[in-house]
Amino acid sequence: MATTAPAAGPRRGSQEARRRLLDRPLATLFRLCIPGMGATLIQSVLVMVEGAFLGHAGPVPFAAASLVFPCYMLSLMLAGGAIGGAISGAIARALGAGDLRRANVVLRLALLIAASAGLIKTVLILGLGRMLFSLMGGEGPVLDAAVTYSQVLFSGIVLLWLYNMMGAALRGSGDMVRPLMGSFTVVSTHFLCIQALRFAPESWAVPGAAGALVLAYAAGCSFLAVVLSRPGRELRLSAYGWGGLSGAGRLLRAGMLAGGQSTITILYAIVVTAAFGRFGPEWLAGYGIGARLELTVIPIIFGVGGSLMVVSGTLLGAGKAGLAVRTAWTGALLTSVAMGVLGSVLALWPQLWWSLFTTDPDVAAAASAYLGRVSPLYFFFGLGLCLYCASQGLETLAMPVLGAVLRFVIVAGGIALLGGAGGLTPDRLLLLVAVAMTLYGVFVAVGLHFGAWRKLARG
Repeated sequence: MATTAPAAGPRRGSQEARRRLLDRPLATLFRLCIPGMGATLIQSVLVMVEGAFLGHAGPVPFAAASLVFPCYMLSLMLAGGAIGGAISGAIARALGAGDLRRANVVLRLALLIAASAGLIKTVLILGLGRMLFSLMGGEGPVLDAAVTYSQVLFSGIVLLWLYNMMGAALRGSGDMVRPLMGSFTVVSTHFLCIQALRFAPESWAVPGAAGALVLAYAAGCSFLAVVLSRPGRELRLSAYGWGGLSGAGRLLRAGMLAGGQSTITILYAIVVTAAFGRFGPEWLAGYGIGARLELTVIPIIFGVGGSLMVVSGTLLGAGKAGLAVRTAWTGALLTSVAMGVLGSVLALWPQLWWSLFTTDPDVAAAASAYLGRVSPLYFFFGLGLCLYCASQGLETLAMPVLGAVLRFVIVAGGIALLGGAGGLTPDRLLLLVAVAMTLYGVFVAVGLHFGAWRKLARG
C-alpha cells in the first residue's frame, strides 16, 4: 500500500486535467499555449544570440553558419516537430483513452529513436559535410569554417534529439511547464558559453559557437531526464519496462510522413541558399539573416502547434472529432494572424532584425530586400505550418506534406528555368520565394477544409 501512495496525487491531477481538456478545449488550448510559447520563444533567443555573436565576428563566420544552419534546423524540426510531434500525438491519444501503459511504451520508444537518429545524423554530416556545403556554394575560408562548425555541432547532435524527444513526451502528457524550464536551462547555459567566448581568441568563434550549442543541449537533457525519472509520475523514465516495446513501426511511419514536411522544407532552404550563394557572400549572409527569421519563427509556431496537437489528439482519442477540428482551426488562424503582424512589422522596419546580426551595409541591404518582399506573407507560412502541427494530432498529414512539396517544386523549378535562361536575379528569386510561401498556406488550408478535416468533422 505504501508504494502506491505517491502516485495517487499526480494521477488524480492528470485525470482532472484531461477532464478539463475534454470539457473546455479552447480554454485548455490557451492555457497550454502560454508555457508552450514561452519555451519556444526562449529557444528562439538562442538562435538570435548565436547569430548575433557570429554576425559580429565577421561575414565569413556568419556565412559559414548559414550553410550549416539548414542541417541543424532539420534535426530540430524532426526531433521537436515531426517525429517529436508523432510522439506527443501518440502519448496524448493514449492518455486520452486512459492507456497509461501505452503512453510509457511510447516514451521509451522515443528515446531509442532519438539515439538512433542522432547517431545517423552525426555519421552523415561528418562524412559528407564538406561535399554538401561545397554544393551549396561554400568555398575557401567560408567552406573551411562551415566544416569546422558542423564537425563540432554534429558530434553532439544526439543531445538535441534526446532533449527534444523528452520535451515532446512531456508536452504530449499535457505538461508544458517542465519543457519551459528545460528551454530556460538550455538558453541560459548557451548564453553563458557565448559570453565566455567573447573573451576568447577570434579563432575560437566558429568552433566555440557550435560547442556552446552542444553544451546547452547537454544541460537541457540532464534537466528533463531528472524530471522524467521522479517517482510518482504517470509518464516516467526508469531502468525497467524496456521489454515489449511494440509499435515503433507505426510511430516511425507517422514521424516519417511528418518528417517529409520537415525534410522538404530544409531541402527548399538548401536550394534557395545555394541560389543566393551565386550572388556573392554578401547576398549569402543577407539571405541567411532573413531566412534565420523564418527558421526562428518555426519553433514559435511549433509552440502553439504543439498545444494544438495535444488538445486535438486528446479530443480525437476521446471520440470528439468535430470539436477537435474546430479547435484546430481556431488555434491555426490565431497563430497565422500573429505571424502576419510580426512579418509586416519587420518588413516596414527591417533594421529591427538585421541590426542584431550585422553592421555591413551590403549585407544589411540584402537582408532588407528579403524582409521587405517575403516577411509580410508570414500569415500564409504560419497557417500552413500550424495546420501541419494540428494534423499530427488528427493523423491527417498528407495535405500538409503535399503543400511543402508544392512550395519546393515552385522554387526549385523557377530557379532551374530562370537560371537556364540566364535570367535569375536576386529580386526574381525573392519573388519566387514569396509566391511559393503564399501558395503553400492556401493549398494546405483549402485541402484540409474540403478534404480530411471535413470527413472527420462529419464523423
